[in-house]
Amino acid sequence: MTFPHAQSHPPSHPPHHPQQYPPPYPQQHPPAYPYPPAYPYAPVYPSAPGCEVCGAQPATAVTARAHQGMIVVMRTVTRRGTFCRTCGLAVYRQMTSGTLLTGWWGLFSLFVTPFVILANVFGARAALRRLPEPYGAVRPPLDPGRRVLRRAPAMLILTPVALLALAVPTLVLVGLFTDDGGPAALSVGDCVRNEADWPDQQLRKVDCGSPSAEYRVLDEASCGPGDYLLRSEYVIDSPGRPGSCVAPL
Repeated sequence: MTFPHAQSHPPSHPPHHPQQYPPPYPQQHPPAYPYPPAYPYAPVYPSAPGCEVCGAQPATAVTARAHQGMIVVMRTVTRRGTFCRTCGLAVYRQMTSGTLLTGWWGLFSLFVTPFVILANVFGARAALRRLPEPYGAVRPPLDPGRRVLRRAPAMLILTPVALLALAVPTLVLVGLFTDDGGPAALSVGDCVRNEADWPDQQLRKVDCGSPSAEYRVLDEASCGPGDYLLRSEYVIDSPGRPGSCVAPL
């Protein structure tokens, strides 16, 4: 018995067998942008490091040191970091001021402390002063405070040093422009005043027209019986003709 709608020829499409035919590829979705970027390999430059305290820029690597003398032993503290100008000056001023206060108390510290201070001034301070004013801080910066020379440790140490440095030229000038109090060599014709009582002699040269002039210096030939002979310290090294005696005016 045959059916009228029975299919007598084999199907045009064979049945699907997963073991024989692989599954179709997944559908590829179109990209979000129809065109690729103009510079697919554009370099990415890393941002410059900011201050490690406040995060501001620009910043630079700084090394500041502090020295402590403890009679027999000594210690040097080193602080390294990347700081902006504001925070770096705060670190430099704090460590340098501490060195001026505690860096002298020891025999070897007397020689080490000046080198530590000079290294801070010409190293850390010079590098920080070259930086412009910082910007972009994300945290509060350190307070720089007063300059090193305006702080109490600097005034305590540098004031005696400055006075000692000024004492030497001051003593030289005083010695040049003041009388040393010794006897002055007298020449014939000079007028003097005796600050002591005769026969003691403490003669001081004065102007002959002055009211304080009491005696005139004479040579040996002009000396009379009432004149006073000069002692030897008033005759030696006389700038002119050495006198021999003084006569009342």
